[in-house]
Amino acid sequence: MARAAPGRAVVIGGGLAGLAAAARLSDAGWRVNVLEKDESVGGRCRTVRSGDFLFDSGAQHFHDSYDDTLNTAIRAGLGERFRIPQEPKGIYSGGKLSTFLPRALDPGTLLPWQALGASGLFDVPVVGAGLLTGYRGYNVRFPYWWKRGDDSTALDFLSRRTTARYRRAVAEPVAQYASGAGLNSISAAGFMVALRYTFLDRTGGFTGGMGSLPEALADKAKVITGMHVTEVVREGKRATGVKAVPTAGGRSRTYKADAVICAIPAPQAREVTGKLGPTAEGILNKIEYSPSVTVNLAFDEECSAPGGPVLLSGAEGFSAAWVCTGASKAAEYAPGGATVATAVFTGGVADALAGEPDSALIEAAREDCARVLGTGAPVASRVDRFELGRPVVSPGHAARVRAIWSAGSGVDNLLLAGDWTMSPTIEGAVSSGLRAADVALASGAHSH
Repeated sequence: MARAAPGRAVVIGGGLAGLAAAARLSDAGWRVNVLEKDESVGGRCRTVRSGDFLFDSGAQHFHDSYDDTLNTAIRAGLGERFRIPQEPKGIYSGGKLSTFLPRALDPGTLLPWQALGASGLFDVPVVGAGLLTGYRGYNVRFPYWWKRGDDSTALDFLSRRTTARYRRAVAEPVAQYASGAGLNSISAAGFMVALRYTFLDRTGGFTGGMGSLPEALADKAKVITGMHVTEVVREGKRATGVKAVPTAGGRSRTYKADAVICAIPAPQAREVTGKLGPTAEGILNKIEYSPSVTVNLAFDEECSAPGGPVLLSGAEGFSAAWVCTGASKAAEYAPGGATVATAVFTGGVADALAGEPDSALIEAAREDCARVLGTGAPVASRVDRFELGRPVVSPGHAARVRAIWSAGSGVDNLLLAGDWTMSPTIEGAVSSGLRAADVALASGAHSH
């Protein structure tokens, strides 16, 4: 029997989802074109150098429980550049910083008891019981089997079980940090994953910045930047390629393919895919996004505060949802005697700040960092705004994930990927890309 020729794939989007899919297919011998409208890859996971400082534009950490992400990085040659510093995380509450160490053997350092207060003696076991009984599997796609948790908001779930202080001082900051949205927006099941993400996962980065991962993956496929995809080309109910036009101007070009992987945010996917199957259409119409803003600040002085992430509460007068320093990722983010600090604004606050000038955002970040980290006046700064920051894990998310992977796009050879098909994290993006590539490989489309 003649051996099947390698398949051809076109990947729409050069973010982590698209690049992970492209790398998987390339490793399997496929010829892959990745089309990215911007001039560089990575999406929200990019690293920019400013003098001697490294600034991550969006994604600040990877979490060490997600094997897909770690294994993907290792296969891309980044194994020796992993750094998982033993930096404490923290929650700022009641005018004080309470720190904790994920996976600590000492219970006294495992949770932020100072932020919890005496009521935490009751809130923690109550919420923990819900986690243990309802959350049966730790999966990047969020709990599948806890239907009740997927049907209600986190606020509804917690209001009947916990104190107002716990919700204000701990639960809301956890939701904003892990999901980019508040308790009234995310599902109870999503909140349980946010707890695991916050209190049990250690965080890390790469010596060259978080952008090292997409850059390494991009080396495995042919990436064409500055190309805006306008439509998926079809023959009947089958995708056969895409049309794209240079963002700088020029003639449209058609890229033929045995498989098309659309790995861009849901609103953008809707614009290029054309009509999909009823399941995919219904899901696309339900996806909501929470905006985010990332402000990086460089200081010519050392910072002795915990690297974080340090979760902040609006009730304490903070604008940012959380802050961290480069020490929580890798020492190379700043030269000796200096510090890089990052403030991340999410949800309603980010939406309210959307029309503000960069100077106002830098000042808000400076104030929060000074209060939490003890930093002074920055010597360099950078602002990155993302209108489509993160998909909201609203009630019904787990059901939507099950449906999209069961029914697919409704168009042969057209696969959907991206954090909106799994979880609003870099780990979710990577896993979704790998899943889409595996479906393409299993379909045997290229052997026809």
